[in-house]
Amino acid sequence: MVDVGRHPKIELLTMCEVIETKGYVGNFEVTLRKHPRYITDECTFCGDCLQRCIVFTEDEFNVGRALRKAIYTPFLQSVPRQYVIDDKACIHFSEEGCQKCVEDCKKRAIDFSQTVEEETIHLGAIIAATGIKPFDPTGLYGYGDSRFPDVVTSMELERMMSPEGPTKGKIIRPSTGEAPRSVAFIQCVGSRSEKDGQLSYCSKLCCPNTIKNTFLLKEHFPELETYVFHNGIRTSGNRQERMFREARKEGVVFVNSFPKITEGHVLTFFNPLIDQQWLMRKEFDLIVLAVGIVPTAKEVSETLGVPLGKRGFIKEDNQLSPSSTPTNGIYFAGAVGSPSDIKQCIEQAGNAAMQVSKHLQRDTAELSPIIAKVDPEKCTGCGKCSKQCLFGAIRVEDKVAVITEAACRGCGNCLNSCEFEAVSISNYSEEQLKAQLRAALRDPEDKIIVFACNWCSYAGADFAGTSRLQYCPKTRIIKTMCSCRVSPDLIRYAFALGAPKVIVSGCHPGDCHYLDNNMFTKKRVMKLKEELGSRGINPERLMLEWVSASEGQRFVKAVRKAEQLEVDEAEIELSKMIFSQPKKKKSSKKKHD
Repeated sequence: MVDVGRHPKIELLTMCEVIETKGYVGNFEVTLRKHPRYITDECTFCGDCLQRCIVFTEDEFNVGRALRKAIYTPFLQSVPRQYVIDDKACIHFSEEGCQKCVEDCKKRAIDFSQTVEEETIHLGAIIAATGIKPFDPTGLYGYGDSRFPDVVTSMELERMMSPEGPTKGKIIRPSTGEAPRSVAFIQCVGSRSEKDGQLSYCSKLCCPNTIKNTFLLKEHFPELETYVFHNGIRTSGNRQERMFREARKEGVVFVNSFPKITEGHVLTFFNPLIDQQWLMRKEFDLIVLAVGIVPTAKEVSETLGVPLGKRGFIKEDNQLSPSSTPTNGIYFAGAVGSPSDIKQCIEQAGNAAMQVSKHLQRDTAELSPIIAKVDPEKCTGCGKCSKQCLFGAIRVEDKVAVITEAACRGCGNCLNSCEFEAVSISNYSEEQLKAQLRAALRDPEDKIIVFACNWCSYAGADFAGTSRLQYCPKTRIIKTMCSCRVSPDLIRYAFALGAPKVIVSGCHPGDCHYLDNNMFTKKRVMKLKEELGSRGINPERLMLEWVSASEGQRFVKAVRKAEQLEVDEAEIELSKMIFSQPKKKKSSKKKHD
């Protein structure tokens, strides 16, 4: 950070938060809220004001294990090297109106007149790297209760072991201040649990961090009795596995059990290596909770307009681009996207920087030719397409929907939300897809129509072909960019042309290249199947299948299932008669001058 602060081409903005983001790649407008530091650039960091300040408050950096003054530095290596005045703790902002630090500052660098300011800056690309925060174990199995003073979290132990920490690097029992003779680590506190308020995923950092801490403790106290209670140690890579084996050689005892704390810092647990039902009790001087990590991506998601995944982390665009968000020009690095260790954070930061450099090396952005277009003559400005667009590419101006081409991904979901046929997708228009259906169903006998998304299902069908897997030769594949592009009218048109069976195929739920657009597909197909049943048509003639790019066998299985379905001529004629009837089009009632 020191090098970043000194770099002539890097502007470091501290005490700021992003409150709004507009625009698109190459043309972002970001509104910042700058909080006052109450210290000007004339500050020389002499420390006179710090010595004069008499107000103490809890030190957040030391996890509440120490106190700091109202005028302070966030941490020892903070950049820039300037003090900050905490307006919530400083009594100048109370009725007393203290001015002692102002009187002692020789450089007149303290300015209490500073206020919150807002500024809008223009950016070409954005990288989100806001990190994580530790899980709060308060009230969890009694771990965080105040009646156990010698129970600390892994973060509190880290600060205790630091030379700049509250104990100056000394490992002590908080209750007595003495060195511990026995230490117990409890893994997966708040992680890997389906209970409310806890994290269902593995936080990934806890096991390697605990193994590292056991080594450091053994260096300080070679005779220290060290236990690690775990639910299965998880290490990644040869180095972490080697550390685990070396820790066992150093005398660290790993017990596969999930203990509970009772009075007197006694751990009650089962030892499955001896007897699954044998209850053991052991007292420890210090108990360390290896807490999980909680994502901080919710606010980032709201301000940047990028979606969250199921676990609350920023959702990646796809597995082939692990630092990209679905919004072109916005990237992320580190644990804001998933639980990550230092190595992964560095790799993702480098990847995100390379992605941004691609934008900065050219004056224009390359856009996909497959984008949505709006006919202003038909559009009524109802806004339904805007609400259904997961990429924020559509806005309504002067009662007409406007497409931001740089943000549009061409998925086609907006087309299905428009009741007035005002939206079209270039290269995948309704008429183009219907022309493919007419060509495929010139001789409709025993034909199987498959609507396959470009990224997964079509690739899965291609994989089945290259693998020489045999399936019905009368299968006809219609490719779309996303399964959500398949409108109910297209499926009805296929039945009107005499298609015996129709398969709509897309990415697996959670793996859609266009976020969760395949869930719109599922909703539309299920509704259309109900319509088929209500009209006396076998709903099994319409199938919905999830196929990934590597699942050629699954694609073949879906086609064979459709091939085995028997459909008589009378039912085909019935569906042709029902769906051949012209559909009543809604009038946009557009007023013209």
